[in-house]
Amino acid sequence: MRIWPLALLLTACTACGVGPSRVIDAGEPARGFAEGTPLYFVRDDRLVFVSNLAGPLEAAEAVELLLEGPGPQERERDFVTRLPKNLAVQVNDDGFTLGKSAPMLVGGRWLPPVTRLSRMATGQLVCTIAAATATKRDVDMDDVRVAVPDKGQVRCKDFT
Repeated sequence: MRIWPLALLLTACTACGVGPSRVIDAGEPARGFAEGTPLYFVRDDRLVFVSNLAGPLEAAEAVELLLEGPGPQERERDFVTRLPKNLAVQVNDDGFTLGKSAPMLVGGRWLPPVTRLSRMATGQLVCTIAAATATKRDVDMDDVRVAVPDKGQVRCKDFT
């Protein structure tokens, strides 16, 4: 009579009938639904997109918001911008050019005119323009090339 409980326990442990299977590739992981046009800011020296509920936006409109810098919620999460405060930039769907900026007094210090951008600042512009253009054209962001002064055609993934 004592064998019966042991047999029942063994049956319960093995009777589900589902055998092991191999890993099944199902494509890219889910990214979730993001409304609007993402803006690219910097956190921990990496470009990170921030969902923006406005949009879809034209590339120039998205860059205008980007130039305002991270909002209070983004700053709480340690997002910063590498774009100079006195940046003058002309933007279209295909790229950007630097405009003539003027020196600017910020915090008791004069910022010189902007003639070049850091790699991170360039990446912020490229990725934000690419995101806006991809949303507008309904294409993958990796397919969007952005014209950058002195660098030619680049993609966002060149900066991430």
